[in-house]
Amino acid sequence: MSKAKTFLSKYLGAAILVVAMIYAVVTVIYNDLTYDAPDVTTLRICHWQLEAGFREALQALIDDYEKVVRERTGEKVRILQVPISERAYRQYVNTGLIGDMAPDIIEKGFAKTATDPSYVARFFLPLGEHVVKPNPYNEGTSLEGVAWKETFFDGMQGAYDEQLLDYYYIPFSMFTVRIYYNKDLYREITKRDAPPVSYADFMDVCARIKAYGEEAGEPIVPLASSKAQGGYFTWKYQVPFWRELANRCDMDFDGNSTYFETYFGMRRGLWSFKSPALLATADCLMEIASNFPDGWLAAQRDDALFAFAQRRAVMIASGSWDAQSIIDQTKESFELGVFGFPMPTDHPEYSKYVKGPGSEAGSRGGIPWTINKKTPRADLCIDFLQYCTTAAGNEKFNTRITWLPVVRGVPIVDEKLKAFKPILHGYTGHFDYNISTAVSLLDQGNRWTIYAGQMTAEENANQLQEMYDRTARSGYLKKLDLQRRNNRNMERVVAAKIALRECVPELADEMDRKLVQLSQASQDVHHKYYVYKHLFEQLENAE
Repeated sequence: MSKAKTFLSKYLGAAILVVAMIYAVVTVIYNDLTYDAPDVTTLRICHWQLEAGFREALQALIDDYEKVVRERTGEKVRILQVPISERAYRQYVNTGLIGDMAPDIIEKGFAKTATDPSYVARFFLPLGEHVVKPNPYNEGTSLEGVAWKETFFDGMQGAYDEQLLDYYYIPFSMFTVRIYYNKDLYREITKRDAPPVSYADFMDVCARIKAYGEEAGEPIVPLASSKAQGGYFTWKYQVPFWRELANRCDMDFDGNSTYFETYFGMRRGLWSFKSPALLATADCLMEIASNFPDGWLAAQRDDALFAFAQRRAVMIASGSWDAQSIIDQTKESFELGVFGFPMPTDHPEYSKYVKGPGSEAGSRGGIPWTINKKTPRADLCIDFLQYCTTAAGNEKFNTRITWLPVVRGVPIVDEKLKAFKPILHGYTGHFDYNISTAVSLLDQGNRWTIYAGQMTAEENANQLQEMYDRTARSGYLKKLDLQRRNNRNMERVVAAKIALRECVPELADEMDRKLVQLSQASQDVHHKYYVYKHLFEQLENAE
């Protein structure tokens, strides 16, 4: 026995290293033979979706597509998933695109090269000419002959870039946020089955859960939480609380108030950080956060999900993207329920500002796939995305992962998903006052301090007002200058396209179409710049 222990202590580490190296070599050889063979066309598709079931659901579509292409054309196609963590995704995509090593299909997000319009125009394929044509895989279905973009529930409005005037991604799913709850614990504590509908009832349920945990001596809290959950509550409650402020400062009647518009609103006395609606929002969210567990600010999103699965919390706020993970973790432990965020329309103070929930009618498709402009097989990338976004393909993908479909005609058959259907009534409107970096950082930092009960709404308002008064003017000018530089960057792209058109006559038609789009986008940015510049000068001169 001692000899065996001695042998293991000496050689176990080396043995593990050798096995790992052998596995790595075999994997590389297998990938070379499978994906890099001369008779195989390989596409790479990268994403950051590491949720339970996503890779398997996507792989099921990939396997079906490879088989269809082989039977239809005889061509051997292999599509390789490249899953990357959220933390590394930005660097991976930025480096890959700049170094011409990026995958063929890229999930849009996180990376500046995949979100900034000037980079999007440079690195990604515009899809406008493709989405206005019918999806060939819809032949023989109710969507036959319908433009590809019109087969999506939102007409692909979310995929349309208003600056570049084109479509740049294809969505696979859509998402909403709800409150999950442990029906067994909830029933035991409240002696009822129905979840809370009103805000007063929600607070009463939370109080009863806290009292139950204290009396039983068990670490049970009303709401499992981390900063992610704090963000969900913020998002859900700010819109209905701030709707009147957004309407008051909205200058172009688009339903939103940008930081430029709120700046003018502040200068004209239309609002301040002591506006009752802002103070009431902070008080309401602080009241909700008092039902979070101790130490929630230091917890990660997965920590909160784990606490809920371990029956240490009765409820948790999360998105439909976590549905499958939560179902898998809890199906052996308790019955799972889902309900919407109760709005304080019944509260004596908060109801002065909140008349209903925030509407989800403007929800857009998620899991946005873009196509690398440098890919040599753009036609195959488009064909794959068309295959995946038929009603049958989209239903198969989303049913497997328990997500909401985006293609028209796909039924939501899973009872658990029906609670996530978008709320079509309610209020919309964005109110953005983060005119400077200093205001934005202070706002983000104070938010968690308020929710933790370490700062009052009044104290936060005083700090933000002082910072806004001190930095708003310079912040406005910096953002105005950023618009000017963005416009110059777009003009450089236009100039490059003109030069390319002259040097490569065979690209004239393609360049003409792109020049029209870029010129219109440039004019729009140029117009907004001079409008906000002129308004600022008028305001300065008036004072």
